Amino acid sequence: MGDFSESGDSRIVSNWALRPAATNDAVLRQRFLTVLAESEDAPPAEKLVMYDACDANEVRHNFGDCSRKRLDARRNTKPKKPDDQLRVCTPFNPDGFHFGKIRNDRERLLRLALSTGRYDVLTNKFPLFPKHMLLVCDTLVPQQMTRHHLVAITELLNASTFCAYFNSWGASASVNHFHCHLIDEFPPVTAHPLVAGPLVGGYRCLQPRNFPGFCYVFPANPASLMLVDAAVSAMQADNQPHNLLFTPRYIYVFPKPHARPSRSFELYPETVGGPELIGSFTVYTPEVYEGLTAEHAEELVRINTAPLPSRLLGHASAYGGIVDDAAVHEDATTRRASHSAIAASRTVDFLPIVALHEEDWPQDRPIARALASNFGLV
Repeated sequence: MGDFSESGDSRIVSNWALRPAATNDAVLRQRFLTVLAESEDAPPAEKLVMYDACDANEVRHNFGDCSRKRLDARRNTKPKKPDDQLRVCTPFNPDGFHFGKIRNDRERLLRLALSTGRYDVLTNKFPLFPKHMLLVCDTLVPQQMTRHHLVAITELLNASTFCAYFNSWGASASVNHFHCHLIDEFPPVTAHPLVAGPLVGGYRCLQPRNFPGFCYVFPANPASLMLVDAAVSAMQADNQPHNLLFTPRYIYVFPKPHARPSRSFELYPETVGGPELIGSFTVYTPEVYEGLTAEHAEELVRINTAPLPSRLLGHASAYGGIVDDAAVHEDATTRRASHSAIAASRTVDFLPIVALHEEDWPQDRPIARALASNFGLV
């Protein structure tokens, strides 16, 4: 299948979207595994990847097909997230930590020239998912989703079988430099079948059937990217934190409540962000692991999601007027995503058989006789 096309810097891949998905998957997996092997015997301070999230030391339990809990005390050494995240659209701070300051260039697994800009695939020192890596914008910009980033992520995933999730500032992100998380897995939330959801921007979106919280799903195509961009822009304007999941075919949007519910920390000691909303809850002690139940996981998703801004939820021709009130006011998508199947359409065999006309004389016309014959009336 040949080598990657390169331009400028000999390590920049410029034809990612033209490559077979199997080739791109192999590149991502091999580069992750190579760095993981190099880190295995290195001192902790020199490890580029601390461990394989899915090795023999992971303990997990599935809550059905759509969520799970994990016990992995090793991640407890990860630095805590900053608590001063007051604005979703916080400006980039060149004096703070950002990915342009990484010390070891071996952390860069891949350099990509995508259609909307330059991105790097970096190691993630504390992985939560299989082959967990970071996609980072080469430009020093804040952790805010834009249309250019949406295009770049979908371009990357359309030519692979990886998925990606994004945490906004205030929704579990810890570095205010644009990045999302690449994972070699379709996470548990994707096991929910997709059914018709509310109107967003005048167009019917999808949603995961029986998902306990608010989630809006869009096809990963150019037309839908405009809707996703509009939804993200509205949340940014309202200072509403949010999480996104990208698969090769769909984009899942999880709006968050403006304030973290205190109940959340009674059930789960971590901030509920992208990993949890896509179905994976990680804890660090056996006591917390044993105490976390499927009911807790459902409640955590329900109270840590919220509707999109109401101005998005209506007919495109009726903004300022009709809004999809059910989409705004339902406390979860469970009832809205539990529709029974639509009954089969009825055929002419079920229609009443009546004369074509009350009068006798039109039936004598050739066309009337032909129609009557077709309906079995003569």
